[in-house]
Amino acid sequence: MRQTSSLPRRRRPGAGAFTLVELLVVIGIIGVLIGILLPALTRARRQAKQTQCASNMRQCALAILQYAANNKGLLPPAMISPSSKNGGGNSDPTNPYPDGWYWASELMHQKYLAAPNMYRSGGDTTQYFDRQSPFSCPEGLSPEDHPPFAGLSSATQGLYPVDSKNSIATYGTANNPRFDGQDPYAVPSWYQLCAVSSGSTTAYVGGSNDAPFVFFDQSKNGKPAPDAGTGMGGQLALPGYTRKISRVKHSGMMCMIAEAGYLNWVLGSTGFKPQSNVVNGETMWLTCLAARHGKISANGNNAITNIAFFDGHVASIPTQPLEDYVDANTGQGGGPNIPQSLGVVFTLTQDR
Repeated sequence: MRQTSSLPRRRRPGAGAFTLVELLVVIGIIGVLIGILLPALTRARRQAKQTQCASNMRQCALAILQYAANNKGLLPPAMISPSSKNGGGNSDPTNPYPDGWYWASELMHQKYLAAPNMYRSGGDTTQYFDRQSPFSCPEGLSPEDHPPFAGLSSATQGLYPVDSKNSIATYGTANNPRFDGQDPYAVPSWYQLCAVSSGSTTAYVGGSNDAPFVFFDQSKNGKPAPDAGTGMGGQLALPGYTRKISRVKHSGMMCMIAEAGYLNWVLGSTGFKPQSNVVNGETMWLTCLAARHGKISANGNNAITNIAFFDGHVASIPTQPLEDYVDANTGQGGGPNIPQSLGVVFTLTQDR
């Protein structure tokens, strides 16, 4: 009778196991797959953020349209400088908004959009920043990395669209505590209205660089025009204050909201006329327009920006054609007006 052993058979060396060469091959294949997939995943993640940014901007645009509908067609000011406390009193009694006005804060305060207030009640002067807001670009600088700035801070004035300065949030200006005794309120925004500064007839009240929104500025770069009278009340009394949405003729072409940090992003630091800047050998005319999305151009200056239009739609547009615009009549960038390209216009005179 044949007997079988219950002992396990001895395995041949290497049988049923990976050799060192096979392990190295598998690791190499995994490394190649990771190298292929990671860039695709990164692109997908950034595309999702770009889409979320466009969705946020669309909410802001619709809120502006609703504001205008509820106010007989009037468009809100982009910003009104607050009065300062002079010996405990109001330094500008002509100002009907002594605590200031900022478009994003007012849309929140008047309940056109839900957004977190960066101030708390009870006399707390600490500023609290929350990215869960329709005024927040997912690819803008985080408040943890760079806190937002107030008003027209030069820290938010970039030299070229990809410049990180253009990705800092701005919370306008707001007194804390307020003259009117209300709880303080303010909202940081990574977006800005298509606005020009008060103080120049070429950039204001029907001038060649007249934009659909105005910020009424008491700073050195935005003094009132000679016929504006004194104080903020004089500025607000000018006919240009009553900006009506009816002045926009082509709502699908006119820029309403752009990605930017600097309030005067349309005109730059001059406040009154287009300003050019040369970076990496490229002359640019909208240097404060933020390019936060997509692939950066070879010279490192440009990428993709989102723009919300007056008909409520949002488009993703490369900034380079906007930056490099050259007027065929003058041979110069910008000419007498703000650059326009790809069907985007930034001033009311171009919208005719």
